[in-house]
Amino acid sequence: MTNQEVGNRLVSLLRDGKFNDVYDELFHPDAEHIEPQSEHFAHVKGVAAIKAKDAAMQENIAGVQGMEVGDAIIAKDYIAIPYKMTVELKDGNQWPLDEVIVYKVQNGKILSEQFFY
Repeated sequence: MTNQEVGNRLVSLLRDGKFNDVYDELFHPDAEHIEPQSEHFAHVKGVAAIKAKDAAMQENIAGVQGMEVGDAIIAKDYIAIPYKMTVELKDGNQWPLDEVIVYKVQNGKILSEQFFY
């Protein structure tokens, strides 16, 4: 799969909310999640650990109010995607996300994702 094909598939799955499919289909098993600004998930290694991170975050979310996934921007071994989401937390507050996610890709698999917000 070319990096453009990975980017197109990634955007399609994200727009459909198929996050586990993203990890199962596109991520290398030893992929890394990098989010230095997060106090709980600054660095997570391995698809199983990344899925566990998502599950832990999901425990606080009551619902998604809106989501917008931009088109993939491809630059050699990197894919950047603008991503916006507003979630309603179980405590009743809303949490708006506005970020760019940068993925490093090699041999058709995502090696890392890094969140900028």
